[in-house]
Amino acid sequence: MALDRAVSASPWSEQVLAPYLRSSSADTHVALVLEVAGELAGFLFYTRLLDEANIDNLAVAQDHQGKGCATALLAAGLREMSAGGLVRCLLEVRKSNVAARALYENNGFVVDGIRPRYYKTARGREDALLMSRRL
Repeated sequence: MALDRAVSASPWSEQVLAPYLRSSSADTHVALVLEVAGELAGFLFYTRLLDEANIDNLAVAQDHQGKGCATALLAAGLREMSAGGLVRCLLEVRKSNVAARALYENNGFVVDGIRPRYYKTARGREDALLMSRRL
């Protein structure tokens, strides 16, 4: 997906994206898409497992960053998760991704742990912060 390649340090392959793009309300892989004036502005992908959700990917096109799109996508996702009977939402985020961390913290997520050296970077590896919140 072009948007993921444009904004992600580690874009997903078509094979990884495929289950989300085929999703229906009964599937474990869920895709929420935000369009602005007919243009793809962002997406949120999450998976369901038992009574929990895991946010797997949230991205907003550069032209739409700083305009509340990520907040809108996250709010819509959390509402859908809760309405679907899920009780907890989990995610992981790059330690250096200050904007994403602020988004999640401002929406009730707390840091539960760290996955050391989880993400590849141009200079080596970077920690992932594990975050969660009740729904």
